[in-house]
Amino acid sequence: MSTPDLSKIDLWIEQATKEIILSEPGTDRSQFPLRDLLSSLAEKSASLAGMEEFHLAATFSTTFIEELLFSGQNYTQSQLDVLNDLAGQLRLLRMDPASRFMAPDLGEAGVEASISAAPSPEVVPVPDELDEYTSVNLESDGDILREFVNESREHLENIEQGILILEERPDDAEMLGSIFRAFHTFKGASGFLRLMPVNRLSHELESLLDSARSGRLLLNPKIIDIILAGKDILKDFIDELQLQIDQHKPVEPIHVPGNDLTLRVRYILANPQSIEDPVPSEVGASAEAASASRSEGGDAKKKSTSQMMKVDTRKFDSLVELVGELVIAQTQVSQHPDLVNLRSQQLSRNLQQLSQIALELQKIAMSLRMVAIKATFQKMNRLVRDLTASIQKQVELVISGEETEMDRTIVEELGDPLMHMIRNSVDHGVEMPDDRIAKGKPAKGTVRLSAYHQGGNMVIEIADDGAGLNKQRILAKAIERGIVAPDAELEDRQIFDLIFAPGFSTAEKITDISGRGVGMDVVKQNIAKLRGKIEIDSTPGEGTTFRIFLPLTLAIIDGLIARVGDQRYIFPTLSVCESFRPTAEMISTVYGKGEVVKVRGKLRPMLRLHEYFDIVPRTTDPTAALIIVVESANQQRCILVDELIGKQEVVIKSLDERFKQNKALAGAAILGDGKVGLILDPRTLVQVSIPAEVNRADAAQAILDAAASPAAFTM
Repeated sequence: MSTPDLSKIDLWIEQATKEIILSEPGTDRSQFPLRDLLSSLAEKSASLAGMEEFHLAATFSTTFIEELLFSGQNYTQSQLDVLNDLAGQLRLLRMDPASRFMAPDLGEAGVEASISAAPSPEVVPVPDELDEYTSVNLESDGDILREFVNESREHLENIEQGILILEERPDDAEMLGSIFRAFHTFKGASGFLRLMPVNRLSHELESLLDSARSGRLLLNPKIIDIILAGKDILKDFIDELQLQIDQHKPVEPIHVPGNDLTLRVRYILANPQSIEDPVPSEVGASAEAASASRSEGGDAKKKSTSQMMKVDTRKFDSLVELVGELVIAQTQVSQHPDLVNLRSQQLSRNLQQLSQIALELQKIAMSLRMVAIKATFQKMNRLVRDLTASIQKQVELVISGEETEMDRTIVEELGDPLMHMIRNSVDHGVEMPDDRIAKGKPAKGTVRLSAYHQGGNMVIEIADDGAGLNKQRILAKAIERGIVAPDAELEDRQIFDLIFAPGFSTAEKITDISGRGVGMDVVKQNIAKLRGKIEIDSTPGEGTTFRIFLPLTLAIIDGLIARVGDQRYIFPTLSVCESFRPTAEMISTVYGKGEVVKVRGKLRPMLRLHEYFDIVPRTTDPTAALIIVVESANQQRCILVDELIGKQEVVIKSLDERFKQNKALAGAAILGDGKVGLILDPRTLVQVSIPAEVNRADAAQAILDAAASPAAFTM
């Protein structure tokens, strides 16, 4: 049960070690990524039995790097030595959980010592009164900040409700963990946006809750008051930020009066045995005054309510399913033979109105789960800005299609794969400025991130104008690793696909950004979970393009319905180029390629759908049947069917596990007569060969089962 967590822990330890190795004295490189990695290690290990010592080491490491981060100082050699020691202990404790964590002596590595001994005269500690203000950039981060505000309100509401429950039941471990995770999430998001005073305060409150989770601190009314006071400060910040986002107030630095509360938390953490004693005239007085001031002036502050409302996605799914069933029932009623033969104009108008209302309701219900990919794309802007600054490259990220809407689940799952691929494009795809100039290219490279519809699929494209993939080098490394045989003859795309092999890399040296191929197997796995696919095009000296094809799930599509034998199939209209009845002269056989059809002067391979699914057609004579030309990724194929039934908007229902082995099936739809039509995946159709890679007998049985049992499909 804990295997996924352990595999993640191993990966995070490896990444943290690389970040430390690549850091140098006098720089602050990798502080934020390292903090996030160590924090994730502490969070994951907290719930794993037998890893108590590992958790202590990870927590100590997180606190150390955050103290350094908040001080605003660059690394010293002694601090890097401590981090190396901690990374070594984490590796040891992972391999031997029975070992004990030995906290290193910080000595000169402590943050205070590093501030006083800062080697650079240009580094000036920020005064506390200025450090309590934080600024935002609405022009570049507006969409991210808006999402941050909406999510933060939900977290803060959960914190307040949870704390009140803990006040009654201080031993409720599940509730305590829930509040801890809410602060942890808030801390991570504010750190990403560089909202340091807010990040610092949420970190201290998270530490307080972590002490309570581990039993080092007992929750009492004083601790509850402190957590609620911290929550109020964070809520005031979110309210102020909302006013600026909504243009009710000018954009200006926001005051975050959290320093005194931070000192109170640190005092309690350092002196847990004196929790009932009053906190010292120099630690807590001004914090209490600030809290009272907020209470008095709170009603005068202009309130701003969020325009977003969070709803359990299961309710959305249920609504979509019911609306789909309503549309099906309406179609069955309107097409019933007893009604079709009636000549009542009034009934006909009523049925037509009912049909229009049902379809509009269907569209609205389906759109509830659809969100624009803009927020995910905008995060990549920040990523590229940070990367180019750290590796001295000039790279521009060009975004298009960010208004394209996708299912929310897919958008959420796309974040990590996109981040990894763009990091690789910037670091290893685009050349250094001098190299680009020598090749006749502009010094500034370009990475294009786009989203669009193609052939019934959603396509996410990441393209760079860099050096391109080195086929010889990839193949040589694959042979060296034993991935392919030395005498293997591979096409270009097969060679490019080798970069998705686990652990594959052609990088000559380790950098803080993984070489192309490192971790790409994880990217491919994440895309595969969404029933998607990645294709690569690369030209030496010109660049590389990655295309992620994603299926249309939980969406309404226009479908062209065709019949083969007694079965009906649905072709996504966007993938259909044309349809026609061929003549005998148009059809021929090419050695090694099978049957082909001459379409507009070009030979296109033909696929007899009845052979692929192993069913009995009404005719095997192509001249008595119909050809549907489908296209995907610039490839076309002629699909032979018995007849066309018509065009119809259908609700996609995903297949359950019994049918997912057949990659030619993208889903299913229940048609007007209550029977099932199978939605075909054009991407697979243009590439499939006969005999098919899937078991055609099993596929045929799946069709029969589906027609007999529409309940076999899920939303």
